[in-house]
Formats: sequence, C-alpha cells, structure tokens
Amino acid sequence: MPEELKTKEEFMATLSLASICYVKRVKNSDIVKLKLRTKKKLYTFKTTPEDANKIVSSLNIPVEEV
Repeated sequence: MPEELKTKEEFMATLSLASICYVKRVKNSDIVKLKLRTKKKLYTFKTTPEDANKIVSSLNIPVEEV
C-alpha cells in the first residue's frame, strides 16, 4: 500500500531515498499526484499544478509522466 505524504517538507525529506518520481496529472481537477518510488515503498503527494512544476524542475532524479 502506498503511503501518503501530507506536507512538502515530508516529500522533500523522502526524496533522498527515492529512485524515480512519477507525475500523474488528474484530468478535470486541480490536483497533481507526485509518486516517489523507493526500494521498499511508494509514497504519494497531492499538490497543485503550479507547486508540482516547481518541485519537478528542482528534482535531481529521473521523472516520468504517467
């Protein structure tokens, strides 16, 4: 089961453990889901499209649009 991260700070702290980040843009909604895949778990973080673009541009791991 994926674990949901509630804050941007939690997301950034978990980022060091992740190997890839998946970006899912939900149609007809103002939500973007960022998913971090670590060795053992999948973490999800829901945010706005503007914040997601800022976060994705600053990542240093591979990013894949889903």
